[in-house]
Amino acid sequence: MTHPLYMKPNPLYEHYLRQTERVAALFGQKLNPRWPHLAAEISGNAGQGRALDQLIAQNSDSVDDSVRRRIKVMEEKPVVCIVTGQQMGLFVSPLYIVYKTISAIKLADELNARQPGYCFVPVFWLEGEDHDYDEVKSVRVLDKSGDLRTFSLNDDQPWQGFPMNRRHFREDIDELLFKLRECLTPTEYSRELFAFLKTLYHPGADWLRAFHGHMAGLFSGKGLLFFNAGDKRVKERSREFFAAIVTQNDEMLQSFALGAERIKNSSCKVQVNVQPGRAYLFLTEGGGRRLALERQNGYFVHREAGLKYSRDELLRLLERQPEWFSSTVLTRPLWQSYLLPTLSYVAGPAEIAYWAQLKPAFELFGLTMPHVQPRHSVTLLEPRVAKLLKRFEINPARIPVDVRAFVLHHLKEKEMPELKAWFEELHRMKDEKERTLLKLVEEIDPTLKGPARKSFYRAMEIMDQMHSRLVRRLREKETLLTDQLTHVHRAIIPAGAQERVLGAIYFQNKYGTRWLEQLFKELPDRFDRHRYVEI
Repeated sequence: MTHPLYMKPNPLYEHYLRQTERVAALFGQKLNPRWPHLAAEISGNAGQGRALDQLIAQNSDSVDDSVRRRIKVMEEKPVVCIVTGQQMGLFVSPLYIVYKTISAIKLADELNARQPGYCFVPVFWLEGEDHDYDEVKSVRVLDKSGDLRTFSLNDDQPWQGFPMNRRHFREDIDELLFKLRECLTPTEYSRELFAFLKTLYHPGADWLRAFHGHMAGLFSGKGLLFFNAGDKRVKERSREFFAAIVTQNDEMLQSFALGAERIKNSSCKVQVNVQPGRAYLFLTEGGGRRLALERQNGYFVHREAGLKYSRDELLRLLERQPEWFSSTVLTRPLWQSYLLPTLSYVAGPAEIAYWAQLKPAFELFGLTMPHVQPRHSVTLLEPRVAKLLKRFEINPARIPVDVRAFVLHHLKEKEMPELKAWFEELHRMKDEKERTLLKLVEEIDPTLKGPARKSFYRAMEIMDQMHSRLVRRLREKETLLTDQLTHVHRAIIPAGAQERVLGAIYFQNKYGTRWLEQLFKELPDRFDRHRYVEI
């Protein structure tokens, strides 16, 4: 079992992990490819890595010595990249952003050790052009009592639809940071952490820069490079790519549809349904809202905004304003390989499901489809939780989603029905035992029948008192056990899988860098199964 019961990855992902033939054929590379051959093919493809120099330029001012060393090697050897990325969730949330990044770093380190002829570079693609504010405006943590709390920034209506790299924090970020610190358990790390956060997250601060700085702090010393594809110089290098989307739009949609058909033929579900009227191209006209273009009678349009371009008009706009153009979920992987010599992309289960659709599109654009590496999947076990799991001999992978079912199951094991049965049996036999005792007393000395009866009832009264004390103590233990089991469940499945709910800041505040060090130490170079890591 690669994942616990409370996590249900899509079937295509599971087939990919097992390398089922019909699903493996949907991808450009096997799960365990011939790395030297693939590195040679990608580094030798002139159509890929068009912005490699911009990757170096964007990281050249890093104060991290490991990044500087990485760049120096990049200037000496052929470069291929291990890329990952994610929406820029507030305070680096949820946790799987961290696990994707660790996966990319560990794969790069493994390949650098095994293949010294190349420089394998872990790259985090900053998804600054995403415009889904609701997806990134909140962070969830466990408070001092272990209860799940959500902290959200206010809705930003005037900036609705704007890409995240155009957004800045407003005054409510100060209040949110204050409330967040009040909620979290004070530790030896809190003061330094929140001082660091205030240098990044403050009114007027750029969202992309804040996220970048936070991630750079988390992964200092790991040689991780960051790439901002929304940079104007990168967009200038992207003219040819976006021009191909415009001029080959029909063929591109056909390639997406072919990929979807192949997935259906493999008896799996398509993750992203192809919409024939979509152009799969975003336009932020005037650098404002991000608008999804559609196709209508040979034109590229956005009806709500009143936009209408012929193919030639859109190409002329691209020539003048390349920074206005951006990719969609299905074209982003293609763009990544166009800009960077992408050897492998580290993906989550849902991403792997839609990457399965893209092989025909990579072929259409003349790009080598990279290897797709499943990210690590982790549940962090805090000391108290790990201790309780061991005490009660609970397998965390078999914990159900329903907390009530989980608690009742373990309470039932502790009920001690034999105690209840013993006292019930005692009361059933009470009259018979009394008669037997009084008969024996009468044979010995009839004058003692009264004291004997009185002593018998006193003894029964004492046993009833003991029964009440035992039941009360059992209920107290049940209450304690209920609290302990609820704490375990809440820590492991806080409204869903921990890695999809909690933010990194919760563990930063409580454990400093120890939790990250433990992850790097315990996780293998590549994903094999869901891991439980004790902090």
